[in-house]
Amino acid sequence: MNSLYLSCFHNRYPLIDVLNQLAQLPINAQVLEASPHEVGFSLRVQCDEQGDAQALQTSLLALWPDMSVQVQAGTPGPCTFVAVLMAPVLQAKHLAQLVEAAATQGLSLLGARSLAARAEDRQAWQLRFAGEADLVQARAVVRALADRLRVDINLTPRNVFGRQGGLICFDMDSTLIKAECIDELAAAAGIGEQVSAITAAAMRGELDFRESFSRRMALLNGLPESELSKIAERIELMDGAKTLVNTLKARGFHTAILSGGFVYFAEKIQARLGIDEIHANALEIVDGKVTGRVTGTVVDGQRKAELIQQIAKARGVALAQVIAVGDGANDLPMLSLAGMGVAIHAKPLVRASADFAISTLGLESLCYLLGMEDDDLIREP
Repeated sequence: MNSLYLSCFHNRYPLIDVLNQLAQLPINAQVLEASPHEVGFSLRVQCDEQGDAQALQTSLLALWPDMSVQVQAGTPGPCTFVAVLMAPVLQAKHLAQLVEAAATQGLSLLGARSLAARAEDRQAWQLRFAGEADLVQARAVVRALADRLRVDINLTPRNVFGRQGGLICFDMDSTLIKAECIDELAAAAGIGEQVSAITAAAMRGELDFRESFSRRMALLNGLPESELSKIAERIELMDGAKTLVNTLKARGFHTAILSGGFVYFAEKIQARLGIDEIHANALEIVDGKVTGRVTGTVVDGQRKAELIQQIAKARGVALAQVIAVGDGANDLPMLSLAGMGVAIHAKPLVRASADFAISTLGLESLCYLLGMEDDDLIREP
């Protein structure tokens, strides 16, 4: 037996017309499954002989040159991999090229469904594949395609992550909020350019975090404590942060902030989002002024890795069921430990190193990686 997988990601070819054409071809073939969706359809057709399958593939490509057609010997296997394709706007070619790229890795399309059918400002598709593939190599192939198309594509083995329960740990600056708090403090002190340059180098991985942190903190000596509240008032949440936290907490996730930023600001964000616990650096303040030092253990990349393990153990959650989200080089240790380490709008080094990356949509799109649809999301009141 030979199976053909036909995928069409536009509506120029109505499914009924394709089925009628198949019935008229002088080839012994049986349609086993027809799955229409919003922007096209997918079909699974079975042929008794290899020759019939090859002839059918040739005929279909002659009739519909831009249709994706794959031939696989034997009956189709179970779903083994899931890919999620996301962007503000997707075109038929994006889905077709993902199917073609997966085929080069030995993966055949089983089906596709829209996860963001109700959204007007984004699109997301989940594609299910059968076959055996080297995960590292397959991820490299789809990541290269994502870069070329300027979309997000994340590939994962089926059922490696659940939709209920677990732990999610967030970096804070430039992850949950649209700011680097230390840069905001520096701007208030009139040394913004100096500190921003050090911050950028650290986030790119060019400077050790502790070294860069000490250098930046020293420049803040003498900043009035009153500036902290002014900064906190103008900090904006990252797009989709509230929706993501609402949705995951409703499903039993424990939420934590693990930040190389400051407790003062983390407490404000904790209150706004309903985060369960925070770990950040405590600014030392003497006589109403910042001293340029912190008290307690510095939360750097290594500390984040220690904390994520401690929290998971305390909650009875396996690391395989932990999500970690961050954007900087100091987040890589915790991203690598988590079952789903997500680089969000991250620096190139971080994006290339993480197994999962989101660069085109807001934080709520992480829910799509868990197989949720728009109707599952709990938006801000």
